Amino acid sequence: MGRRLQGLGVLLIVATVGLWVAEIAGMIGKSTDDRWWGLTLKAAVIMLGAGTLLRALSPLGGALRQGRCTVCGRSTERGHAYCLDHLQQTVNATRDEVRDRKVPRQGPIRPAGR
Repeated sequence: MGRRLQGLGVLLIVATVGLWVAEIAGMIGKSTDDRWWGLTLKAAVIMLGAGTLLRALSPLGGALRQGRCTVCGRSTERGHAYCLDHLQQTVNATRDEVRDRKVPRQGPIRPAGR
């Protein structure tokens, strides 16, 4: 989102410069240029500032989201997806699923051609 805001801010700066050039070249009237260039420049500065702020704060948001249990939201140890209670429940459920699954037995491996 920050990158898009910065891009839009740059685009508005280009539009502001385009208004100035068009007014100097006589393509648009001075009243049109005077009415719009202040608004586009203010919007560009606001969008560039907001985009820069969002891009600076985005690593912080990732750090704040990490370290929480995916089930209950309690804090977890570094690198873990579940708290200890839910980790044990998940391990038990996975073990039960594997135990209940019927695994077909394979016969001995024979070399090809015999």
